[in-house]
Amino acid sequence: MLRILHLADLHLGRIFHGESLIEDQAHLLDQLIALTAKNPPDAVLLSGDIYDRALPPVEAVKLFDRLLSTLSDAGITVVAIPGNHDSAGRMAYAAGAWEKLGVHIRADYQRLDEPVNIKSRDGSSCDIFALPFVELTRDKSAFIKNAVESMMEARKNNAQNQPAILMAHEFVAGSTESGSERLYVGGSQSVSGELFEGFDYVALGHIHSAQRAGDETIRYAGSPMAYAFDEGSKEKGFLEIILDNGQLYPEVNFIPLKPFRSMEVLEDSLDNLLNNPDYKGLKNSYISARVTDPLSHMNLIGRLRERFPYLRELRQTALEPIAADNSRDSAALETPASVMSDFLNRTGWEDGDERNIAEELLSEALNSLEARQ
Repeated sequence: MLRILHLADLHLGRIFHGESLIEDQAHLLDQLIALTAKNPPDAVLLSGDIYDRALPPVEAVKLFDRLLSTLSDAGITVVAIPGNHDSAGRMAYAAGAWEKLGVHIRADYQRLDEPVNIKSRDGSSCDIFALPFVELTRDKSAFIKNAVESMMEARKNNAQNQPAILMAHEFVAGSTESGSERLYVGGSQSVSGELFEGFDYVALGHIHSAQRAGDETIRYAGSPMAYAFDEGSKEKGFLEIILDNGQLYPEVNFIPLKPFRSMEVLEDSLDNLLNNPDYKGLKNSYISARVTDPLSHMNLIGRLRERFPYLRELRQTALEPIAADNSRDSAALETPASVMSDFLNRTGWEDGDERNIAEELLSEALNSLEARQ
C-alpha cells in the first residue's frame, strides 16, 4: 500500500492587498512538516504554482528550501512541477543535485516518459509521471495528448504493470473557479479531462478549490490557504491518496490545515462594525469590511483599523452604484466645483453650512495648487 500527499498552488511569496503572506504560509508548511513527521507518507506531490511569481522574494525561496530539505532528510520522496506562475528555468536550478536526495523537480518536457518510481515500506511501488504547465505558445490539447500517449507507451513497456499517477497544472473544462485564480479569458486555455484517461490518479494544480475534475480519480488539491475573501469560508488543506493494488480506485482523503489568520467578510453599518460585541473575536483576522451606510464617513479606514488591525479591504456598498453612475457621467462634469457639488448631492449632504465649508475648503485647495504652479 502507498500513501501519497497531493498539494498544489502554494503561491509562496503571495501579496494580499499590499501585505506579504509569508508568515501565514510558513505557519501552513510547519503544519505539513509536523504531519509528515508524525505519519510519514511515501511521497509528496507538488502540482505547480510553488511560487506566486516568476521571480519570487528571497523569503519565499528560503521557505521552499526548508520544506524540501526537511522532507528529504526524513526520507520522503518529493516530486514537483512548475505552474503558470513559476519560472520553469529558475525552478530547475540545482535539480540534478536535489534528485540525488530524493527531490525530483521536473521543470521541462524532456523527461515526460521517464516516471519517478516510488516505493513503500511494504514493497509496493508506483510510477509518477510529471507534466509541467504547458506554455501558451503551444497547442495545449495536442501537446498534452501526445505527452500522455508517450507516457502510456512507457507504462505499457513496464513489465511490472504498477499503478501510475500523472501530475499536471492545467484548467480542466467544467472545473469550478474561485476568486483568487488568474485564469484565461473565456476559458480558451481549458482542456478536456478525457485527455488524462489511463492513469490511476491525476494530481492537478491550478484551481484553488479542492474538487474532482469530472472523473473520481482526477482531482485538484486546491490551495492550502485562502487567497481571496470569497474563499475565506472554505476549508483549505491537501489530499491524501492511498493506493492499494487490490483496489480498483485509490482512496482520497482531504486533510485540513488551520490558517494563521481567518478571512472574514463583515457587511454591516459602521456603528455595528465598531461596536457590535459579536465581532470582538476577529481582532487577528483578515477583514473585508462592507459598510452599508448610505452616507460617506470621515477616516473610515483609521476608525475601523482601531478595532480590526488586519483590515485588508474596505467597501461602501451603498455608494458603489453611485460610483458606477459617476463613471458614466464624469464626462459631463467639467470643473472641480461641479464634481464637488454633484458628489454632495448624491451623498445626501443637505446641510447648507456643511456644504459651504466643503466648498470653501475646495476653493482654498485649488488656490493653493494654482499658486504652486
